[in-house]
Amino acid sequence: MPMNDNERIFRTMLAHLGRKEFADCERFLAPDLYSDWPYRPAPDTPTELHGARALMDYIAAGTADFEPFNYHIDRVYELADPDILIAEYGSSTRYLPTGRDYANRYLGIFRFRDGLITYWREYVNPETIRLAMEQNAEGAQA
Repeated sequence: MPMNDNERIFRTMLAHLGRKEFADCERFLAPDLYSDWPYRPAPDTPTELHGARALMDYIAAGTADFEPFNYHIDRVYELADPDILIAEYGSSTRYLPTGRDYANRYLGIFRFRDGLITYWREYVNPETIRLAMEQNAEGAQA
């Protein structure tokens, strides 16, 4: 089945995000974007963020100690409402302070308006993040 415009936007945005091209990624997000995590990626993560800039700033800070992310999209679900997209995707990278490989899986729900993402809910496994960043008591890799 041919890819619709919103799926193209999602795929392009995620590719920029993975390469840490935050300004290019932000071009696909509405200024009034609402984003949230039902399971926060880290204990200090807010449950929600308002605004594309706030989300990009948060992601840039949170991924600073990681190599660029290699995202892969496993499945995009077609819905009756063409302005909503659900996607299953994954990532792989390395956490530089520990040298640990990091790979996670995500389920994202996205809403679109006028060619921009206005809503981004992401389900992610926070335990996978914690294990990649964990160090033992001496500060070395666990």
